[in-house]
Amino acid sequence: MKPIKVISWNLEWFPGGEPYSEENEKRHQFQLISHQLSQTAPDIFLAQEIIDEVAFLKLVSQMPKKLRVHVCSRFLNEEENHHPPLQSAIASIYEIDSAFYEYFTHSENFPKLKRGFSFAALKHPTGGFIMAYSVHLKSNRGDHTYEGALDVARTRAESIRQILSHKEEMEKHYEGCVIMGWLIGGDFNTNHDGQYPLCTVIEDLQAAGFQNTWENVPKEQRITWHPHPLAHQFAPTSFDYIMQQGFREVDATTIATSRKISDHDLVQLLLKKALLR
Repeated sequence: MKPIKVISWNLEWFPGGEPYSEENEKRHQFQLISHQLSQTAPDIFLAQEIIDEVAFLKLVSQMPKKLRVHVCSRFLNEEENHHPPLQSAIASIYEIDSAFYEYFTHSENFPKLKRGFSFAALKHPTGGFIMAYSVHLKSNRGDHTYEGALDVARTRAESIRQILSHKEEMEKHYEGCVIMGWLIGGDFNTNHDGQYPLCTVIEDLQAAGFQNTWENVPKEQRITWHPHPLAHQFAPTSFDYIMQQGFREVDATTIATSRKISDHDLVQLLLKKALLR
């Protein structure tokens, strides 16, 4: 089977690069991202931080591999006078069996769950399904105290628990079908480097059978987030992941992009043969 090229990319307030961009800024970022995507030519595109669905549809329609948008979330803000909501999306060259987005479920213990996830069951031409999630987990805002960091970590862990619960539902729904593998990609806002010691996101996914495709990659080769040059209190770090289950183990790579395009670099994974049982 020819490797399946998967990319995950936080597009930084697409289009425009800022919450409320001018038209010329939107056009400029659109052109830069379009060029980069055309060069990368993914088979599966997991995107985050979209604020204009129509612009994203136009962007994908211009790609050379005939990508199609299967789902773009339409999450609403719960807070008034706040920035536009940040959406996640999935596009691919494949046909789909189902695609939708779903909010994370709030509870008394987890009142700060925002957004949710996008999901698509993709039909591979050789048979079987590839199950894909695009996610943007809670930011680190408010983690400057122990209590705040614990709240952030627990909130992200609950988001992952709900995604894994949804995965179990899909396994039951597609019982009897061939599932080639699973992908969970996006901006996790955390990493496995001990930078956020209370956060268990990566460990939780690994415990559920997912491969951390950054595990064998040296830290300096997988920096995916670059803060604004004036934000001296923050250092570049790894925030963006593609976790996979069901395919042969493979390392992810970064594709460096200009800070003028996005504050996140693009993450690429070349999926090899599925380990069908």
